Amino acid sequence: MAAKRLDYFAAGTLVVWDVDVLEEEVIRVYCASNPEQPQVYGRGEVAQAEPALPGWSMPVDNLFMM
Repeated sequence: MAAKRLDYFAAGTLVVWDVDVLEEEVIRVYCASNPEQPQVYGRGEVAQAEPALPGWSMPVDNLFMM
């Protein structure tokens, strides 16, 4: 996954979301400006997509079955 993220960043992608629906139920948000340090969002939090989509967010709970 790390190599694939680097490919995306090399192609100009600003943000990559890694959504773990099977184990941890978290979203790891990787930014091109700091690709080794993801922001991790869990249930009850609201994930951001800055700087790719300014002002856009999504509740993490919307991605997981209750």
